[in-house]
Amino acid sequence: MIKISVRDVTSNGLNIDQSIPKEGIGLSDEEVDIRSLVSVKARLQKVDNTIIAKTHVKAEFGYLCARCLEELSSTEERDYQFDFEIDPTSEYIDLGEEIRQEIIMANPARILCSKDCKGICPKCGANLNKEQCKCK
Repeated sequence: MIKISVRDVTSNGLNIDQSIPKEGIGLSDEEVDIRSLVSVKARLQKVDNTIIAKTHVKAEFGYLCARCLEELSSTEERDYQFDFEIDPTSEYIDLGEEIRQEIIMANPARILCSKDCKGICPKCGANLNKEQCKCK
């Protein structure tokens, strides 16, 4: 969680610069394969009864090719803006939960190592990108 006290965010703003493990924003291996700390830089500003958080997130993501099952990794950077409506009883906002949801939604359901990936042989399991199948 990246809990931020509403009291700490003023009209002058608040800067956040943290590197946290994926568990720190509630992500598990089953949801997303993140292979590095998650770098979170945010500029929060209070405008009337809203806290606006302009956020930059950077992490190394791991993937499996949908055709050949080779492991891939990619360092990705994403920008998000979150608006938190606050009332007099609001003590904290949870920036981590919002980032968690966005990372899950942006995670591709299917990724290929290359657009011309040949995949694997359904009979012998040979990676056709690396070797020729010996099946008849």
